[in-house]
Amino acid sequence: MVAYKAAAVPAFLRAPDPSCRAMLVYGPDAGLVSERAATLAQVFAESLGQDTEVVRLDDRDFAEDPGRIAVECRTPSMFSSSKIVRAKAGVRLDVGTLKALFEEPADNPLIVEAGNLRPDSALRKLFEKHGEAVALPCYAAERDLSDLIDAELAKSNLSIDRETKAYLMGRLGADQALSRGEVAKLALFAQGSSEVTHDDVAAIVGDAAEIALDNFVYAVSAGDAARALRELNRLAASGTDRTVALGSLSRHFTRLYVVATHPGTLEDGAKKLRPPLHYKRRDMFLSHCRKWGTRRLASALPLIQEAVRRTRRSPDLASAFSERLLLALASKV
Repeated sequence: MVAYKAAAVPAFLRAPDPSCRAMLVYGPDAGLVSERAATLAQVFAESLGQDTEVVRLDDRDFAEDPGRIAVECRTPSMFSSSKIVRAKAGVRLDVGTLKALFEEPADNPLIVEAGNLRPDSALRKLFEKHGEAVALPCYAAERDLSDLIDAELAKSNLSIDRETKAYLMGRLGADQALSRGEVAKLALFAQGSSEVTHDDVAAIVGDAAEIALDNFVYAVSAGDAARALRELNRLAASGTDRTVALGSLSRHFTRLYVVATHPGTLEDGAKKLRPPLHYKRRDMFLSHCRKWGTRRLASALPLIQEAVRRTRRSPDLASAFSERLLLALASKV
């Protein structure tokens, strides 16, 4: 069949090709892949009958019975009028097994879920070239996440302004199913009001570890070595590895440098950051940009990157490397 582009997948989900009996749903977002596989199963169930049985299989099932997928695809359901098979690609569900399955027509539709696959993946090629199969790439776009937020909040009659939505999108992860859960939790928290606010998002979608990391990196860019060291020790005591903290510091200084080198104003540069700045941190961030300037930020970045490299190579010396870095950065402000 035709190899589908990611943009064409939603249309296929609404009206699958009736001649297609095997579908590969793949992509880096496991939540999105799972949601779209579930949508396919529902669409096929509606066409086959509401009492359609959906059989879920994964590596554990194939470990117990390597031939299970062929049995499920070729035998009718014992308790329903029809059956759909959903399977997760893994070590025990390989291309050879599926190729053998495709050699003879199967009675029941098959939906296979997989992670991100390269264009030369044998699994992708198998589904793309087979006459009754299709490969459906799933890549979440910013527009998809925006629509997800609108749809979930609309269920609770809640609105959200553009700036708050951008802030929320920056705090959501790469997994669509988890993001949906976070937005649903946010909607529950905001019930009783008509609009979701920045404070609602910060209270529900953010976590204590993220706030602690923010406190640490802003203390460093403020030039307050003593406070930065206290925040770093608190992070370590709560279980956050110093390498993780220094990685956050590297990203923070990179964002400072990006804004400082923006050809327009600092304010214009800050608006282009993704994820966007929290409105409560914006003035402090811009102040630190001005304090450091392009030249000193450019000289600070290699120091941070070298400290990250050293702590990764010698974790037992992470405390010493971190303290030395904080003192060196404080001396530049």
